[in-house]
Amino acid sequence: MANDSVSFSGSIPEYYDKYLGPLLFEEYSIDLANRLQLPKGGALLELAAGTGRATMHIRKLLSNDISMMITDLKEVMLEIAKEKLADAENIDFQGVDATDLPFHNSTYDAIVCQFGIMFFPDKQKSFDEMFRVLKAKGSLTFSVWDSFKYNPMIKLVNDSLLGIFPENPPKFLDIPFGYFDLNKIKDSLLQAGFTDINIAILPKTIRTDNAKNAPIGFIRGNPLSLQIPKLGGDLDQIINTISTQISQEYGDPPIEAPMQAIVFQAHKK
Repeated sequence: MANDSVSFSGSIPEYYDKYLGPLLFEEYSIDLANRLQLPKGGALLELAAGTGRATMHIRKLLSNDISMMITDLKEVMLEIAKEKLADAENIDFQGVDATDLPFHNSTYDAIVCQFGIMFFPDKQKSFDEMFRVLKAKGSLTFSVWDSFKYNPMIKLVNDSLLGIFPENPPKFLDIPFGYFDLNKIKDSLLQAGFTDINIAILPKTIRTDNAKNAPIGFIRGNPLSLQIPKLGGDLDQIINTISTQISQEYGDPPIEAPMQAIVFQAHKK
């Protein structure tokens, strides 16, 4: 199950998909989809699929004879994915706990997960489960964010929140941007039984034509929108403050800022 402090309820999925999707996930979704290789008639499992941005690109690239099981713990996120892929062939959706997969041993030829593993509370158990449900010679491909150091616009958002709430800052962003230790992740994969581990560092660029798009996505498109009001903060006021800071840091639109992720690929003998 996901971290108990993480809730993607209410309007969060819509903001997440509309704003964070094109800002953060689109280019990495295309890259991830292009890394997948499955045998003819194979089976793919996607974990923590969210609103299905990567799923769309994967379905377009893979032949229709390959079956896809698309999962996420938060079924409210999957509802958006289902709408996007309503006409897709050979695809199923299921609410799934990634630390306790409801699938038989050796079911899938490949597993993919974009920016989801950071939220799994027992990552070792989830890797163990992935290894269990993979077939021999199966592959695992997943991405995580690099640290704030390499994602300066997200760091700006986080630093701004630290300044606004110095006594009790909302710490949601520490979860997606706090799991980047290459050796720690590699050791977990090896412990689960994976071999032939490849790691790619992928710098890309955030691009937006409106300084407000990023803070709207970061504040309203994730659980910060639930945490901040509990601390007495006004969401719109904070979005305006961060928007001003982004304009000061990056200039007039179109705005560009570096971002960086890490992609792991591992295999089961």
